[in-house]
Amino acid sequence: MLRVMIVEDEQPILELMERLVGEHPLLQVAGAFTSPIAALNRHAELKPDAVFLDVEMPKMGGIQLAEKLKAQNEELQIVFTTAYPDYAVDAFRVHAIDYLLKPITSEELERVAARLQKLHVMRSALRPVVAADHEPIVRCFGTFETRGSDGRLINWPTRKTEELFAYLLAYPNRLVGQWQLADLLWPDLDEDRALHNVHNSVYRLKKALKDAGVSLDLSNSNEGYRLQLSPDFSDLERFRDFMNRTAEIDERYAAEAVKLLRSYAGSLFGSKDYSWSAGLATGIAAQQASLVRMLTAYYRRIGERSAAKETLRVYLLHAPLDEEMTGELLRLYVEDGEAGSFRTQYERYVGRLAAELGAAPAEEIRKLAAAFVHKSTEA
Repeated sequence: MLRVMIVEDEQPILELMERLVGEHPLLQVAGAFTSPIAALNRHAELKPDAVFLDVEMPKMGGIQLAEKLKAQNEELQIVFTTAYPDYAVDAFRVHAIDYLLKPITSEELERVAARLQKLHVMRSALRPVVAADHEPIVRCFGTFETRGSDGRLINWPTRKTEELFAYLLAYPNRLVGQWQLADLLWPDLDEDRALHNVHNSVYRLKKALKDAGVSLDLSNSNEGYRLQLSPDFSDLERFRDFMNRTAEIDERYAAEAVKLLRSYAGSLFGSKDYSWSAGLATGIAAQQASLVRMLTAYYRRIGERSAAKETLRVYLLHAPLDEEMTGELLRLYVEDGEAGSFRTQYERYVGRLAAELGAAPAEEIRKLAAAFVHKSTEA
C-alpha cells in the first residue's frame, strides 16, 4: 500500500480527495493539508511514497512545492491536480508522473493509482537487496564469494586454489588444459613443479567444496579439466545465460533484466587482481552496459521514463564514468525539463572525470549542458 500526502487549499476538494484516496485499496492517506508550507514541514516525518498537489495555491504553488519536496526525496512520486486541462501541462511533467483534472473522479484516481503502483514496484525491484532466497552459490560481480550449503563463506586453503576456481568459473563447460593452468597460475616455476601444484590445487578445491556441502561437476582427463555449470550456480553465469538468449527486452524479459541489474554490484571479481581477468572483465562490463541500454530502450518504448532514469542511475552507481550512459541520463533530464537533476548529475560527472582521469566531458555532453543551461536561463 502506498502512502499518499494530499495538498489542496480548498477544504471541500481536500475532503473529497481524502475520501477517495482512503477508499482505494492501493492507497493510504499519510497526511492532508490546505497549507503547502505545513505540508513541506511535515513531509520528512510522514515519509509519503506519493503526493497529490494542487497547482494553484496561495504563498507557494504546486510546482514550486514539488521542487522542494523532490529535493528532499528524489523518488517521491508527484501527481498534480488542476481545474484547467491545458494549464502548463508540459510543466506538470517536469516533476510529475501524471495529473488529475478537477473535479476528481474515482475512475481517474484508479488510473493514476495503478500507474503509481507500477512505478513503485519497478523502483523497489531496482533497489539493491542484502540477501535473497534465490542467491547463487557464487557471487562474481563486485566481489568473489562462495557460500556453502549452510550459507557461510568458504575459506579457501590457498589463494591459488581460489584463483583456480575463479578461472574455471570464468571459462565453464569447456576443456581447460592442465599445462595451460600451470603456465597461467605458476609461470615462474619449472614445468613439473607447476603441474604438481595444479593437481594439488584441484584436489584442495574439490575437498573445500565437498566439505561445504557444494556439489560440483568438475571432471578431469589426461588433457585437462572441465567444469560443468548450471545457469543458477553463479551470478556471472545467470547474466551470461540471459544475454545469450536475449537480443531485445520486452515484457517477457523485463522483470528478469531488472533482477540482473539489481544484482550487479561492480566489476568482475571486484578487487581480486587476477592478471588473466582484465580482458574478460572489460567484455563483461560491455555486456552490462548493453543490458542497461536494452532496458532503458524498453522503458522509453512503453513510456516509463521514470523507470528509464532509475535504471541509468542504478547502473551509474557502479560505472560513474560511463560516457554513453551518463549522456543518455542527461538527455532524459533535458527532455523532461529537470534542470536540478541535470545539474546535479552533470556536476558529479565532471568532478569524477577531473579527479580520476584528469579529463573533461566529451564535446557532445558539454554542448548538451551549455544548450540546456541557456534554455533554462531564458525560461
